[in-house]
Amino acid sequence: MAEFSTIVRMIVGLIPLYLLLFLLIWQGVEKAKARRSVRQKLVLKKELIRKNDELKIGIVSYTSAERIEALYRKTYQFLPISAVGRIVTVELPALPENPSR
Repeated sequence: MAEFSTIVRMIVGLIPLYLLLFLLIWQGVEKAKARRSVRQKLVLKKELIRKNDELKIGIVSYTSAERIEALYRKTYQFLPISAVGRIVTVELPALPENPSR
């Protein structure tokens, strides 16, 4: 009987150590998963920012006055555009930093 109680005490004494070891390993695995997920999200963020910049550039280039005029000429078989119907781009002057009232 003394041997049985010694074995039980050893098992009971080792269970917390095994649980601690398991928790440390589990925590490391979860930390690695979280880091990998963060890295993937950062790569995706950079890619989406790059795509957004490309789309902004596309919007600016496709809405230029020259392109719209070219589409008009193509659609209406190169009919001459009167001065009234012509697209004109006007740049406004910059606003003063301290406007006086």
